[in-house]
Amino acid sequence: MERTVAGLLCLAMAGCAAAPMPPDATRADPSRIVAGCCQGAGPYPDWMIALADANVGTLRQLGLIQFRPGRMTAQPEATALLQDALRPMDLVFFHSDNRVSGLLIPGQFTHGATYIGTEPQLRAAGLWHLPGLVPFHDQIRAGNLYLEAVDGGVRLAPAEVVLDTDAVVALRPRAGDRARALARGMAQMGTPFDMRFDAGDPSELFCAELIALMFAEADLPRTPVPGRETILIDAIVAGALTGDLPFDLVGYVEATPGGGSRVASVQDLAWDLRQNWPQ
Repeated sequence: MERTVAGLLCLAMAGCAAAPMPPDATRADPSRIVAGCCQGAGPYPDWMIALADANVGTLRQLGLIQFRPGRMTAQPEATALLQDALRPMDLVFFHSDNRVSGLLIPGQFTHGATYIGTEPQLRAAGLWHLPGLVPFHDQIRAGNLYLEAVDGGVRLAPAEVVLDTDAVVALRPRAGDRARALARGMAQMGTPFDMRFDAGDPSELFCAELIALMFAEADLPRTPVPGRETILIDAIVAGALTGDLPFDLVGYVEATPGGGSRVASVQDLAWDLRQNWPQ
């Protein structure tokens, strides 16, 4: 199993060595850049997925390993800029090369959460007194503003936890009943994490599956993998860029290895997705 895990990590790290964006891509239509990307199981053959399924406990322990703090933690200005732009029920997706889980899961973005909002934001949106939210008022007042499915179960988490990452993209639902989506999400508090990433089994949830449950009307794309269908976060982001999914881009913030940060363009976002899913 150790050799297999080493192989998984080598494949994942090889995918991180993306080529720089070509000059003509800065003017390209983002929907054309991502056309056809974000499908399948990335670099992993069927036999390797089957072996991973048979060793879920080992992979669970590996997934908890963090190599270093996320670069966003050293960029308070970038973090503040992102949080100031967020509104209740925005989706946030994370690129985390600082974690084993971020290297093993295929794609640019390997974890996601829903921004619930602060008390003033929720009051302004008419959501503060939603019955399913009332038991969690104290948690929200304490700063636990992000709803996520993680190992340990569905929970509310603070910014310092979820933004311990290297890059974040935020999407905003175009329409829909935010109260219903929020109620669906809060009803899943404590639901166990799904280590098989099986979008057809609601008894356990992974991060994208929780989002799909909350925003059921969006009909997020399912990707066949051996023994199940899953939901790829990159496919959600790509669907927003092509207009196939009802989400608009709020922004894409990256913290750089040298200690800087930037608000990246939509073309940068599209190219980062494309590089992780070569044709």
